[in-house]
Amino acid sequence: MDTSHTDKEFLSSEDFLKQFGKRVRRLRKERQMSQRDLALEALMEKSTIQRIERGLMNCTIKTLIKLAYGLGVEFKDLFDF
Repeated sequence: MDTSHTDKEFLSSEDFLKQFGKRVRRLRKERQMSQRDLALEALMEKSTIQRIERGLMNCTIKTLIKLAYGLGVEFKDLFDF
C-alpha cells in the first residue's frame, strides 16, 4: 500500500479557505480593483466577494470560474499560494 501521501502536510479546510481568500484579495489589489469592481466583473454580489476574501465561503466551480474571469487570470492561478 502506498502511504507516501501521509508524509505531506495538508491544510485543513478552514486554513485552505483562508489562504484562498488571501490569494483572491491579493490578486484583486494587484489589479487595483475594489470588491465592488470585482463583483461587477465576475457577475457576483459584493457580499460574496467579501465572504470569499474572509475565508468564509466554500466556492463552487462556477464561482471559481467567475472569479478567474473577473480577475483576468487563469483558473489555476487562483490556487498559487
